[in-house]
Amino acid sequence: MRAISPRRETLAGEVRAELEQMIINGDLKTGEKMNELNLSEVMGVSRGTVREAIRSLADSGLINLIANRGAYVHEITLPEVRNLYELRSAVFAMACGAAARRVADGSEHALPKALKQNLDQMRNVIANEDNAKYYALNIAFHNMLFKAANNPKAETIYDNIVRETHLFRRRGLSLASNVARSLEEHEAISAAVVAGHEEKAREAAHAHISSGLARYMQILDQEPDALN
Repeated sequence: MRAISPRRETLAGEVRAELEQMIINGDLKTGEKMNELNLSEVMGVSRGTVREAIRSLADSGLINLIANRGAYVHEITLPEVRNLYELRSAVFAMACGAAARRVADGSEHALPKALKQNLDQMRNVIANEDNAKYYALNIAFHNMLFKAANNPKAETIYDNIVRETHLFRRRGLSLASNVARSLEEHEAISAAVVAGHEEKAREAAHAHISSGLARYMQILDQEPDALN
């Protein structure tokens, strides 16, 4: 964990970003109480700054503020997982359809090349069995499609959904077979988008997110404690 620079103008915002990353990376475990004193010492900032940053995370879905007890990393439930995937599927399918439409009308000249580069990198990291890099490229793939969709409000909604799914989503890409299947789904999405086929892009995106849920449920069946 890196120390926070006091020279930043929005120090609490920087601390919030660092705390968010710690939760996403699993450095702060689900159900764990967020100790303001310890965090302030590690980050080299005041306890008040940490408290302010924690409070600002209350609307992120990553933590729970409990009266007279403090802040705890959110423990996701199975119904929440299903709901998040359903929302994510709807928004992502819309974005992929829009991206395909914009490729077809000539608004996104650079997207086909960017998607190809991303897929090539995915193949390379799969060959090296580097799931951590694959996960980062997976996020980048989705992000570039949202940029291409040119719908900032939808992108914000999606970012909020994904922020919560990071609490459990890595588990679905923890097996080599799952990573390979994920890549195939990305290739199908890319092919539809590059061809400018709006409906096929929507269908491929929906299938990808639905398969992601199925992969996660498979992990959950094998490891009942994988929910958190």
